[in-house]
Amino acid sequence: MMAYPTKGHPDVNHVNKVITDYSKIASDLFKKAEQNNYLPNEEEVRSAFKIPKKEYHSLLQLICKFTHQQSMERGWALATQNKFSVLLRDLTNAGLTNIEEMNAAGMRKYLDYLYSKNYENSVLMKKASILRWFLGWCRRFGYLDNDEYKLHQPHLKCPQKPVRYLTWEELMRLYYFDYGENQSLSNARDIFCFCAFTSLRYSDAINLKWADVRNDHISIITQKTCDNLIIELNKFSKRILDKYYNLTVSQPTDSVFPSIPILKCNHWIKECARLANIDSPQNLISFRSGKREERCVPKWKAITTHCARRTFVVNSLHLGIPAEVIMKWTGHSDFTAMKPYVEIVDELKKENMAKYATLYENEKNSSM
Repeated sequence: MMAYPTKGHPDVNHVNKVITDYSKIASDLFKKAEQNNYLPNEEEVRSAFKIPKKEYHSLLQLICKFTHQQSMERGWALATQNKFSVLLRDLTNAGLTNIEEMNAAGMRKYLDYLYSKNYENSVLMKKASILRWFLGWCRRFGYLDNDEYKLHQPHLKCPQKPVRYLTWEELMRLYYFDYGENQSLSNARDIFCFCAFTSLRYSDAINLKWADVRNDHISIITQKTCDNLIIELNKFSKRILDKYYNLTVSQPTDSVFPSIPILKCNHWIKECARLANIDSPQNLISFRSGKREERCVPKWKAITTHCARRTFVVNSLHLGIPAEVIMKWTGHSDFTAMKPYVEIVDELKKENMAKYATLYENEKNSSM
């Protein structure tokens, strides 16, 4: 094969020499291989043609670099960093070690691994989204040479999760329940109730310091969103603070509540709710492997620490507190996040108005 002059490349002598040299190298390489009855491997071909050894970028190094850079630039909390530690574990378990493997076949391999774990659809969607987030960063910084990851977006059925909360009667039952000498359950209950009376997230309650507490309010910068919030105290939240002030305070920088890992606290708050007979039936619906799963459980099994914040919003709306005021306490920036709560309260208003029918019937019967 020879090259011929073109307008763009009038001098082809050098090109022809290179082609001739490469042809001889290839001929010698395969002649030697034929004599020894084997096929040359990639390393031998690269060596014969003096091609630099292909450089691979490990997913471990890139995820560490990505997490460090993004944490510095965006002020990530530990929970966000942990998402990418889990991502690395999943990729490793799927048999993927280098970014060069993250093409269409690699994405398919990763998704097949996730499907094999029988996760709920909502979990699969979150994991796929986290991977695309990381691969998008790799693409922007030149570590990934393809956009095939964008094509692998699973579209799975994910029902909207209902707003799980405690009614005022259930909250009072939990608030006043006596757990005796079981301090772990008492602590978990107190933290949950404090969040339910103030709108705090669990992470903010655990990190609350006595220096953040004033006579009639608390002033904090939230862990998740860095919002600067001033939340007025009511008699319920004050009573909880008084209890822990007598137990713990020695320095303003001391934490108000004992530090309990969230998984452990979620376990304990379920037990608290079980003992307090918070057991109204709850229908849990999920999709897994293309199948709809439906089961009915007592309410205590569905309670988590985040239900406390939802409890605050629903009960506040039910008390008639304007949504604009509630958003000042919760840190919600728009009404979109408040819409599910408002819908719940609208339903409660209908139920309460229907009680007038009973009063009417009683009055009607008494007059007959």
